[in-house]
This record gives sequence, structure tokens and C-alpha cells, in this order.
Amino acid sequence: MTAEKIECASRIEAVVVYARGAIVTRRVELAEPLPRGAIEIAVPGITPLAEPGSFRALVAAASAPPDAAAVAAPREVVGVRARLVVPPAPVSRSALSARLRELELAIERLSAEHDHLRRWRDQLGAVALDPELARRFRPGDPAARIRDALAVSGLLSDELAALDARTATLEAELERARKELLSAQLDAAQATSGEVEERAPARLDVVVRLAPARGDAGGEPALRLEYAVGAARWWPAYAARFSRGATEVALQLDALVAQASGEDWKNVRLSLATADLVQDTRLPELASLRLSRAQRPPRRGYRPAPEGLDAMFEGFDRFVAALPQPAARTTAAPAELPPAPDDDAGDDDERTLRQAKPSAASRELGVAMDRMASKAAAAAPPAGGAAPPPPPTVWPERGAAPELPPMPSAAPMSFAEPARKSRGLSLPSFGGGYGGPPPAPAPQASAPRESIAAFARMSSAERSVDLLEEVLVEDEALDGAGAAPAPLEPAQVEGWLDFDALHLPGTGPQRGRLAHDKPGPSRRAARRAQTAIDDLDAPPRAVDPRASRGQFDHLYAGEGAADVPSNGRLHRVALSAASAPAAPRFVTAPREAAEVYREARVENPFDAPLLAGPVEIFVDGALAAQSSLGRVDRGGLLRAGLGVEERIRVARNARVEESSAGLLGGSLAVEHAVTIDLSSSLSVGVEVEVLDRVPVTDDKDVEIKLVSSQPKAEPYTQEELGEPVRGGLRWRVPIAPGGKASVAFTYRVVFSSKNEVVGGNRRE
Repeated sequence: MTAEKIECASRIEAVVVYARGAIVTRRVELAEPLPRGAIEIAVPGITPLAEPGSFRALVAAASAPPDAAAVAAPREVVGVRARLVVPPAPVSRSALSARLRELELAIERLSAEHDHLRRWRDQLGAVALDPELARRFRPGDPAARIRDALAVSGLLSDELAALDARTATLEAELERARKELLSAQLDAAQATSGEVEERAPARLDVVVRLAPARGDAGGEPALRLEYAVGAARWWPAYAARFSRGATEVALQLDALVAQASGEDWKNVRLSLATADLVQDTRLPELASLRLSRAQRPPRRGYRPAPEGLDAMFEGFDRFVAALPQPAARTTAAPAELPPAPDDDAGDDDERTLRQAKPSAASRELGVAMDRMASKAAAAAPPAGGAAPPPPPTVWPERGAAPELPPMPSAAPMSFAEPARKSRGLSLPSFGGGYGGPPPAPAPQASAPRESIAAFARMSSAERSVDLLEEVLVEDEALDGAGAAPAPLEPAQVEGWLDFDALHLPGTGPQRGRLAHDKPGPSRRAARRAQTAIDDLDAPPRAVDPRASRGQFDHLYAGEGAADVPSNGRLHRVALSAASAPAAPRFVTAPREAAEVYREARVENPFDAPLLAGPVEIFVDGALAAQSSLGRVDRGGLLRAGLGVEERIRVARNARVEESSAGLLGGSLAVEHAVTIDLSSSLSVGVEVEVLDRVPVTDDKDVEIKLVSSQPKAEPYTQEELGEPVRGGLRWRVPIAPGGKASVAFTYRVVFSSKNEVVGGNRRE
């Protein structure tokens, strides 16, 4: 059944960024009304960096939400396929790229002129004027000589002055051009990939085939496309805005997103996930470890080639060998070259891609043709003597016809396999393998002449790319003639599960057996973009979400629209915000610093865990600090440091007394009395946590005892900071508005009077 073809535009509607990679959702703008029969909808303009096997089409009712199930769809998706399309000619350069090129050329021209003037000035400055006569006996007028010398000196002075003025002007122009170039380079670095493209980039066209409309279905469908891109990642970031004396906080959840997918995400619903985009969800199989009879080998995901595979194509090889020799053409005008035959739609895309490539490969094509002809002649030496080597091939510029080199005719050449089908050669390729020699010798110089005849039937754009690939394949076939086929099963069987990268070669020792495709330009570009994104340096204090996600993954959905250009740079995106009450906390450790620090304790206001990342802290609208936030689970408490509280002062004083102890005075007791005074100028009452510590020892001959504490101290381990301590003490001291408070404690250290503490017995 023939389906009607319709081309529809699309736009990116939503993106889910994973720890590595992203899933992009496009909404297709369907024409209304759609035909009731089967239709094929072509969606152009999709980035070629998308994963080839990740395209999925979703159809739902037009009134359904984006995440509605497809069971209520008025139509069914029959098939989805994608093809690469390259514009046939470059578009006009953008303003940024043209400005960069113009400035670079201007700087090069000014630098060359400046260097030339400097050299010319040095040469003129080295000229010495000597008005003396050349010979004493030669008659001459000394006054005339002096006048000529003065005239030449004036001429040199004027020329040097003009050169100096021009040099100064060039230096000023160079300085201005270099500054403009730096500014243009900065603009280009911050621009998107579409703004700096010099040619229309290659794009994918996705064709979605829809079944005829159901009889009872009402309304038009809504079509969405989903596909995966690998060049994307993100880091969490936060902003905490405290107000009313740090009693309320507005916590904002942000993300630092970088992507180089080849298309800009404009006004999209952005979601972030801590999971990996690709995960192996298969349950591993347990191997038996019992000692018994030998077990069967584990199952493999492949099947060996059938027996007699090479004999399946003997008839085809005899048919190719019996073909008459094609007539070689020495010259051809551009108008005489017939167009290449149109095999199928895929060939149209390949020809479009080749036409977009430059013709610089023509020289490499000539070298490859010479090398192939030389190896072919060496593979089958003639019976009556060696044939002279073919002359080097000289390929004309783009658009001109090539001058075909004469091929050696003294010796017939035999090949272990038939020549690979070239573009323009109207021979079908049925695949298969061929292991032995053909029953009849191949025609004289058949492979090179077939390639050259195909070359003459090609367009100039195809000649520079297509035959280079053909000749290189033939060259490799000559090198591997007679070699054993490569084994079908690789070291990693998982590599054969990528079905999009498998093909069945028609020539070579691997003919008739599955082989892997080499990655094309779009796949290589996708790998480069993904590597560049993976190698991005993390922002200050940022933590990879995979390092702090814990045992479970979570999805963070954005509440608004976001823009993320495709330039591989970090962009801060706001996801959501929530308000919560904050409990202020004042902490001081006067033994280390005579300052009181203000903190805020906030319960996680989100229905999701908070990952580790940087946090910007604002107090009453002013930036107070930039700190780091650790992982906080749902319902957990997070602590934010707000800096030093200047309106609370603290002072610590210690007094030490030594005395004898023991029955006979053989021990020494060192008593330390510590007093901590606090004073507040705040208008409200606060509670200050005072942290201190007493010495600890593992020596049995040394005794340390806390004698008194006012108010009573509680043990403090400092485990919340990740640095546990021994002997820690903590007091919670209330201070009235504008009031004072104090803490006092005493501890005693007793040890032998014959010993002394290194550095002195005074420990405070």
C-alpha cells in the first residue's frame, strides 16, 4: 500500500539530561487535517550527532499531556528510519566567522607591511654619505659635491621620516586590530555552533510511517520524536537567600549544564537525572563451580558461517570474469561526462554528502591509483618480461576532466577475487565469499580499467571522494589476496549486538561474512563532542552527580523553560525553588579563633535528596559567602555558614598553677583554669555554642582530670565535620539582648616530678 508523504517541521520540547548524555523530545507540527490512509511524515533538521539506533516515535491524542500513554493514540507507528542529508553547496558565512577571517587577514597584511618597512628603514639608516672626491687627481668642484651630499642627506631624512610615520601608523592599526580580534574571538567562543557555522551543517531526516486512522478514533494525533545524544552532562549548584535575621530561607536548586549536541535547546522543559543513560539491566548468570563431568560451553550470540560458502558465488565470479573488456577513454570534456546512475535513495544521500566535501582528495586519489596499478602489475609478472611501470597520474582541478593514464598491456593480470563494484558500473552485487582462483583468467587489467571507466562516468564532486575509497578498497584487497578470512566471533561478543554497524561485504577475504562498519564522519564528530564534554573541568567546589547520588537515582524536573546553547560551555539553569524556616545558630571555638560564627540549620524543603555541590549564600540580599553543600537526604538537615557575627565578642583567658602531689611529693600537678567571656550587642537574645577541649593521653603514668565546669559541659566529638576529636567539650550559653555571659572550667594534669612536658608544662 502506497503511503502519502508529508514533510513537517518540529521543535525541541523537552530534554532530560543524565549523568552523561541526554534524551531529546521533539514535537512534530502536523498539518491539519491529515489523510485517513497510511502516511509517511518526514521530519528534517535533526542533529547528525544523535545516536543512530535511539529514534523512537510516540503518538498520542492531541489533547493528551506530553507524558500520556500511547494506548489512546488514534494512529499506530509502523516504522521509523533516519537518513543523513548534506546541503549541496555551502551557505554564506555568518557575521562572526567573516569578521574573524577579515581580522586575521588584516593582521597578517599589516604585519607583513610593518616588517617590510622596518627592513627598508634599517637599510636606509645604514647609508653613510661621504662628500670626499673619489680620487685626488680627478678634477671636481668640492662645493658641488657638498651640495649633492646635503641634497641626498635631506632626501634620506625625508624618506626616513615618512617611514617612521608609516611605521607608527601601522603599529597603531596592528594594536587596534589585535584588540578587535580578541573581542571577536571572545564573541565566537560564547556563541552557539549555529552562529559560527560557515556552511549549512549536515542534518538527519527522520521518516515516520503511520498506519491508517482507526475508524472510531476522533481528533488529530500528536507526534513526538525521542532520540539520545551523548555530548551532555551537568553538575548541581545551589543558592540560599536568607532574610529576617536568618530565620527564613529561599533555597534555589540550579544546575550547571554543558552540551555540544549540534542543536541549541531553546525554551525547553529541562529535567536532570542522576542515572546513567545506558545501563546493562540483564541479570548475570551464575556459573557452576562443582567438580563433575565437563559441562557444555556457554552459549554465544553468533552462528558460524555455513559450509561451502565460497562455492555459492562461483557462477557470479565466472560471469564477471567473462565480461568484455570496457573501452578506456583517455580524455573527456566536462560536458561529455554522463551523470552517475541513480541506484536508490541511499545513494542520493551519499552523493549529496560527497558533493559537500572539498576536492583536495584528488591528489591522494592519483597516488592511490598509481600504487594500486603498481601492486597489480607486481602481483602477476608477465611471461615475456617485466612491463614498464605506469606513468604518474596527474589529476586536474575540480570541474575539469581527468587525463586517464595508459594502462600496461603487455601482461595479463589475474586476481584472487573479482573487482569490487565501482559506482557507475551497472553490475549487481550479491555478496558471498570466494576462496579459490577463478576458473578462467580475468581480463587484462580488468580491475584498474573498470575503476577508470567508472571514473569517467562520474561527476567531478564524486570523483574526488568516491573513487579514492574504491581504489583504497581495491588496494587493500590486493594486499589481502589469498589471506584467510577473519574469524567471525570477536574477543568481545557484545560488539556484535550493534546491528546498525554490521554489513555484509561484497569483496575481499571477508566477503559473505559479517563485518563491522567503520564510523562515518557524523559518528566521529559525535565521539569528539562527547569526549570534549567528558573532559570538561568541573567548576569550583562542584561534584559529579554520580559521586554523590548514593544507592538510588532521582529525577529533578525543572519548573520553567530553559535555554542551553550547543557550544560546549557551562550554563547555569534554574530548576526549582522552595522556602523553609531557618534556625540560626551561633558557634565559637575561642581556643582556635576569637570569633563567633553564625550558621543556619534548614530542613530539606524539596521532595528529593540534595546532591553535593557549591552553594552561594545571600543574607538580606547581599552575597555573604560561597561554600559547599554535602549530600542531604529527603527530610534531612543542612547547615549553611553565614560568616562571622561581629556583634558578639568572645575572649578566652587561662591561668596555670603548679603544685606537688603524692605522699612524698614525687608527682607534679599542673592545674589550668580557663575562663571564656561572651558579650552581645544584638537586640534579641541568642544561644551560643562554645566549643573547647582538654588534653588526652594514653600514657598510664600521666593523669588528666576535668576538675570543674560552670555551666556543666557535655561531650563533643565533632563528627558532623568529618574530623572527630577526643576530649571535646561543649556548652550552650544563653545571652540576653545586649548582655554578657561566661564559661569557666578547670582541669588538672598530674605526672612525675622528674618529667617535664615538651614545650613547657603550660598547655594553654
